[in-house]
Amino acid sequence: MIELKNLHKTYYGAEVPLHVLKGVSLTIEQGEFLCIMGASGSGKSTLLNILGILDTYDEGDYLLDGVSIKDLDRNEKARMRSKYIGFVFQKNNLIDFKDVGGNVELPMIYNGLKRDVRKERTLRLLNRVGIDDLVRKMPNQISGGQQQRAAIARAMAMYPKMILADEPTGALDSRTSQEIMDLFLRINKQYGVTIIMVTHEESLARQAKRIISVKDGYLVDDMVL
Repeated sequence: MIELKNLHKTYYGAEVPLHVLKGVSLTIEQGEFLCIMGASGSGKSTLLNILGILDTYDEGDYLLDGVSIKDLDRNEKARMRSKYIGFVFQKNNLIDFKDVGGNVELPMIYNGLKRDVRKERTLRLLNRVGIDDLVRKMPNQISGGQQQRAAIARAMAMYPKMILADEPTGALDSRTSQEIMDLFLRINKQYGVTIIMVTHEESLARQAKRIISVKDGYLVDDMVL
């Protein structure tokens, strides 16, 4: 599904160019659950952003289902993101003036789904993540763990082939973190969605199927569990 070939990324905004990724090569199959680990500044979030087609790369190539991302224009990249990828972030990025259901519906609105389809799918997704009773609650009326469940439901709104999660449990306590991890594990197992998660928590990473470690821009370890 995913193939990275000798990927390089450099940021030029500072006085000294910052070479963040240094020849990363990686293959990820459909249905894998992979965790990316590494210290702050190691390049793991940059790698995730490139996988999510949110950032560009300078050298090498990224193939998604055999399609080279390098050759796509902005609209084509947006279509690939919509077709393949759901995103979950540490800060859930829920819109505070929309209720839980309205937040989950947003990707469907952008993709032109009809209202009755949106409503039915929203309730089904919220049921999958265990908060269908909160559909009319505002984000500030529910807990952090419930907010993250809503964010996961939103990430699944267009039935993506993969979910990219950047420190999704970073702002949660240990018990709630495990509940969110259990939810990702269930989504991966029951629906075959590829999960790629950046985390600092080794206890969570070891529940995945594979861990890769990034250090100073290099992929230094690739362990199948």
